[in-house]
Amino acid sequence: MNARKKILVVDDNSIHLFLIQSILLDKNYDVTVADHPQKAVELVKQNEYHLIILDIMMPDMDGFQFLDFKNTLELNKNTPVIIVSAKTDSWSIKSAFDKGASDYITKPIENEIVVRKVRDILRKH
Repeated sequence: MNARKKILVVDDNSIHLFLIQSILLDKNYDVTVADHPQKAVELVKQNEYHLIILDIMMPDMDGFQFLDFKNTLELNKNTPVIIVSAKTDSWSIKSAFDKGASDYITKPIENEIVVRKVRDILRKH
């Protein structure tokens, strides 16, 4: 069942990227990774995803700017997004939800929390 769910993970930190990818691959999701927001821009313009997991603090284009861009697309406009960030301040969390994020996970991540939130969001969509 999970093998058909395509998830894009966007994070410029290779350790976080590898960790989230490993967690999701272990649950048989189809995972694509982008280590730079510009790579993610190209991917969302060309491929449809069931879910995007997105870091906020990245070079050149932060997660908020990426959300703004994604929301202009037909292909992934309605794709749910989980923010995964070290930012724990209320402004960042509120801004993420205001820009359309479906959920917010703070770093350091816990494997079980990621799995549960991904599963719950994919069930809803």
